[in-house]
Amino acid sequence: MTAPHEPRYEFPDPPPAIAPVPAIKCFDMRGARVVIGEAGHGWRGDLRADDPLMRGGKLMVPVLSESDFYRSEDEGTEAMAALHPAEQVWVEKPDESVPRRTAARHLFERLVDGDEPPLRFPAPASEVPGLTGRRVWHWRSGAFAYDLRCVSEAFENTDGDIAIKVCAERDWYRWSRTGKIPTMDEALIHMAWVEG
Repeated sequence: MTAPHEPRYEFPDPPPAIAPVPAIKCFDMRGARVVIGEAGHGWRGDLRADDPLMRGGKLMVPVLSESDFYRSEDEGTEAMAALHPAEQVWVEKPDESVPRRTAARHLFERLVDGDEPPLRFPAPASEVPGLTGRRVWHWRSGAFAYDLRCVSEAFENTDGDIAIKVCAERDWYRWSRTGKIPTMDEALIHMAWVEG
């Protein structure tokens, strides 16, 4: 059922693009979403970082999987993190300066130069198949909620609207680790975007 504060037929602008920012330009990285890799080779995401440290005269960034990050947060323990040279780590940040996209980009618009991780533009959930497990943004109460995961495919709710179910990303990972079913919110599909 639609929450009373959520207008059923509001159509907000899409969320901002996710831009890679070199780790050497960031401070206070604990828990930041990061991408690792090297120009000309490729990129790996769905990772979290801890604050950089010096090892052997080099600035290194501790990086771990999101599931390990959330497990250590829940249990209040330290997790083993791989150390990556800071120049191979980028922090994912919403970038309000990049024009927002309201339609899917064509192939030639998606070509990248390979020197750094690409900008990622959230796509309307209504245009993306295979929603379960995807990271989503949800417009609610006049702002975007993020760090959410989709836990269902699209369905028709009791009001006759098309919706999906979402939960906090922390709860998504806890569910796989403990079997505890997360608290889920219903998001109208036209108010949800999937991260690319």
